[in-house]
Amino acid sequence: MRGRIGLALLTVSFLLTENFAATPSTSPADPVPIDIAHAPAPLFDDPIFHGASDPFVTWNPGKRLWFMYYTQRRASMPGGNGVDWVHGSAIGIATSADGTDWKYIGTCQGDHGLSDPLKETGAGPEPGVTWWAPCFVYDAGVLHMFVTEVDGVYTNWNGKRHIDQFTSADGLNWKFVAVCKLASERVIDPTVYQVNGTWYMVYKNEAAGSNTFRSQSTDMIDWTDGVQITRDGAQEAPMTFRWKNQWWLIVDAISKKGLRIYKSPDGINQWQYVSTVLGAADGTRPQDRGIGHHPGIVVQSVDANEQALIFYFTQRGRRSVIQLAELELAPDGTVTCDRNKFAAPTTQQ
Repeated sequence: MRGRIGLALLTVSFLLTENFAATPSTSPADPVPIDIAHAPAPLFDDPIFHGASDPFVTWNPGKRLWFMYYTQRRASMPGGNGVDWVHGSAIGIATSADGTDWKYIGTCQGDHGLSDPLKETGAGPEPGVTWWAPCFVYDAGVLHMFVTEVDGVYTNWNGKRHIDQFTSADGLNWKFVAVCKLASERVIDPTVYQVNGTWYMVYKNEAAGSNTFRSQSTDMIDWTDGVQITRDGAQEAPMTFRWKNQWWLIVDAISKKGLRIYKSPDGINQWQYVSTVLGAADGTRPQDRGIGHHPGIVVQSVDANEQALIFYFTQRGRRSVIQLAELELAPDGTVTCDRNKFAAPTTQQ
């Protein structure tokens, strides 16, 4: 598993383009291959609130580390009123030299209420605002974060929800850029990628039956043409990626349990359902029995094979942890995921 990784590593964590060519790694800033066969289970447990969810994993070339960003749900907060523990969340950060041994380093810092969401006034019944489900894109040496902002801390699922853009030079400190104007004021869970010079964002539009929508932009600032791209029930956490010469879309299926996978000839239109993974409570690893939620994908080239790693969270009560497994393409064209494939060592809790 310790193969060399492609210089033009195509991952959803990086800038996604249509033109992908794997070449041998020559730079110390290139990503270190993640040895999934020796990854622990769970992969990561937030030490502050034990509510890590919505993982997005990307290589930080400046730090020469893998960065895991996630929603830091306040799962272990005492008391609680309704779902206020899912609100008031910051964006947590963990780092790893090899993608398997993760260390918590804090939360994203920045303006616009990012550093300390609970100190903001907010529009909800409790003080504060909420940050959920970030995604990241490198472009011209700048790291862009697109992240859901809920305008308050709510005890139910009320409130306006927008996707905000920030930029950073180091992946730790962030400057607010803009609120993205999308299909409604109830949008969450963005993924941004590029095809033929045009940027696309897929996201959940709660104002339209919680279906998956897509908008486009030439500059990642002005977003237009919000259209629905799937039509088989409520979904969230859409993520696009390119793997084995195909464009893929994976979503957390609200109305149909599990992570539904689609493919498209161009990454823009004609998304066709392929298969569902992690939809059964069949995990045998520690804290991995339940269905998988909110996937993050890293595609890496190891020993001349394009390997798709899937990061997801499982939940018991309020508490949630991040797990790691592998997607595999079957001869019949379906995508499978055997989360029990590797006998991962137990992490101490």
